[in-house]
Amino acid sequence: MAQEPDRNDQTVRQARADLKRLGEQSEKILGTGTVSDQEPEDNVERWGKRIGRTAAYVLGAYLIYFFLRRYGIL
Repeated sequence: MAQEPDRNDQTVRQARADLKRLGEQSEKILGTGTVSDQEPEDNVERWGKRIGRTAAYVLGAYLIYFFLRRYGIL
């Protein structure tokens, strides 16, 4: 008499497979900034990311400072 796998076990296996797939496909927001293994190394792309991220951090810091000064917190 063969036992059928429990439906809960199948659901758990499917959920783990889905989470693994999502983890592999998701973009790393605070990653190291390195180019992935599938794509060739591109200096323009690397420097573009660095410049863009730096500009975003500077702009974010400026906006925080601006709003803190504007509303009298500083």
